[in-house]
Amino acid sequence: MLLLATSMVGFRAAPIARAEPLRLVLPTDNDGLLTGHPADFYQYVRRDFEGAQTLAWEGGQYGFVRNPHRFGTEVIYTRFHEGIDIRPLHRDARGEPEDVVGAIAPGEVVYVNAQPGASNYGRYVVVEHQFDGCPYFSLYAHLQSVTIQTGNRVEAKAALGIMGHSGEGVDRERAHVHLELNLMLNAAFDAWYNRHFPGDGNRHGLYNGMNLDGIDLGRLYPALQRDPDLTIPQFLHQETVWYRVRVPASTRMDILDRYPWLSPQGRVTPPAWEIAFAQSGVPLGFEPVQQQVPSGPELVWVHPSPYPQQMLTRGYLHGTAPNCTLSPEGLNYLDLICPRDQ
Repeated sequence: MLLLATSMVGFRAAPIARAEPLRLVLPTDNDGLLTGHPADFYQYVRRDFEGAQTLAWEGGQYGFVRNPHRFGTEVIYTRFHEGIDIRPLHRDARGEPEDVVGAIAPGEVVYVNAQPGASNYGRYVVVEHQFDGCPYFSLYAHLQSVTIQTGNRVEAKAALGIMGHSGEGVDRERAHVHLELNLMLNAAFDAWYNRHFPGDGNRHGLYNGMNLDGIDLGRLYPALQRDPDLTIPQFLHQETVWYRVRVPASTRMDILDRYPWLSPQGRVTPPAWEIAFAQSGVPLGFEPVQQQVPSGPELVWVHPSPYPQQMLTRGYLHGTAPNCTLSPEGLNYLDLICPRDQ
């Protein structure tokens, strides 16, 4: 479809009241992110590109940091990494990591996956935190062992487990903890999963990674170091809008109940919503629209780029701006955020 002619990039942020400081702590003793030593903080990825093999610590960051692709003189990275990979500081005589992994803030343990083969995350733990009345979910993956149970209340730095290399694609040499801080997309995730993956079986309930949208912790930690009063809404409102989509309003859309700051007008019931998305796919803001969107989600604007948007948006868009469309994957993702009323 041809995009509507518009250069609208920003959106109106909802008023944000003064909030309690986040006071996030790092999950291990590795503080290289905050002391100017990123190569000592991030676990590397093995990169083989154009005949050169490197151990690239940059691949442990959040964002589009993996799978380089050359376009003429430019190289872009096309694979999205939703968390940050923190390398160990301590290993035993066999090379196994010994670092204790702790909670990044007070909260409640809401999920423990103790079976390493049940997820690409391996053994992982999810902790729910309440920041300004909104739930956020930290996830700690590739653990060697877990030392807590679902339902436990934890304080910041409370031990959750020991760093490891469980899960797909991680060996002992690259042992790390993969850390995310997420928004939850839909409380009816099982229904969405069964629609799109019939017969497959969702093993992880609400805490399946598909239902958790990670924000950029690699930028958030240093930002909090500079401004301890920064809130998550304020942090996300600094993100660049990458594309905007109009969707029919739905009574089954519950993301605004969890994160009311996403909507400047509050929880209204318009005929449609226009949603602003970051390049990562994280929703940044919802604006009510008075016109009906009878044919389903419509892509109305995309950030200009000479590169294929499929490589820039986790496959949610196809084409090159300004001639882009929502892909089947993008439509499935929108069905999770704003499921159509039956």
